[in-house]
Amino acid sequence: MLPGGNQNVVARVQSETRDVVVRFARDPSQAVDPFDIEVWALEAAADAGIHTSAVVARGWAADTSYLVVEYIAGSTASPDDLEAWHAVGTWLRALSTVDTTSAPAELFSRFGRDLDAAWRAHVVYNLAELTDDDPLIELGVYERSDQDTIRAMLASHLNRALPQGLIHGDLSTRNVVSGDRYAVIDWGAAHAGPVPWGDLDVLHRWHVMEDPQSPVSADAWAEVLRGAGIDPEIARPVLRELAVLGAMDVVRWAIAQCPDRLDELRESSRRVIHRMLMARVGRPTPG
Repeated sequence: MLPGGNQNVVARVQSETRDVVVRFARDPSQAVDPFDIEVWALEAAADAGIHTSAVVARGWAADTSYLVVEYIAGSTASPDDLEAWHAVGTWLRALSTVDTTSAPAELFSRFGRDLDAAWRAHVVYNLAELTDDDPLIELGVYERSDQDTIRAMLASHLNRALPQGLIHGDLSTRNVVSGDRYAVIDWGAAHAGPVPWGDLDVLHRWHVMEDPQSPVSADAWAEVLRGAGIDPEIARPVLRELAVLGAMDVVRWAIAQCPDRLDELRESSRRVIHRMLMARVGRPTPG
């Protein structure tokens, strides 16, 4: 058996002619095949020139969905492997070329398939929630005195055109295989959004917040940006504002959809927002 997270049971199966990874969905009651997004993303990434697992087969065993992909030989890349981080950056550049027109509906947010309109609606929704009685103030996610600053940071996204496309969603080195060449695996968190900014946002937060589960050093972060062809000075304000938007939005999601995670996400979002507000006024932070 291989690690499969909370969503899948994963096993490597070898024969004389094949070496594959088989993944079974843990929850057989899902109305939509949970591998629809992953299969589409794997094939789209390969078409964009990204080395990733080839789809061998997919289907249903009784009421359980399964996916079979080729096993990529190698070892999990180390967080200290700067060449791996540079490869991540080049993949981000390649992902920015993916056309999502044919993607399954589940790749998109509740705001629809028109990605530019959906992104604007996402920002407008979060701006509209910044009211005097915003529950995030009572929850301690941010201070009332910071609301105008946060409003300005979120509103900046309405005046900034960000390209939209395919986001991997978890480009940690735990999903990078180091073999005869680097490969990226596990597209289970793939979704549509601003590219390459959606993935950069995740990596930036891991870096700035010094996440021990997903370490991204200063040198690693520099290699990601170099590989992606992104100027750090241009990236810095965009990523601060994306981090605040994401931190606010995930708490609102928890309130409405996943209250058992509210305490966890409230605290992590509070720390992210505090750090980004400090960085905005010139207080030193990583990255």
